[in-house]
Amino acid sequence: MLTDKELEYLKELENNKEVVYLLNTRECELISKLIKSYKDIQRQLNALQVNK
Repeated sequence: MLTDKELEYLKELENNKEVVYLLNTRECELISKLIKSYKDIQRQLNALQVNK
């Protein structure tokens, strides 16, 4: 799993216009998918912990 620092780095990349300009569409989509997947996993883990 990603650390909080890695997630923040991905979010900065996603919002940084200069970096996004240098990335191709696939790379931007990958970053976006990574962030969404990570958030989904975190949400699922939190739900599991609550159910215990």
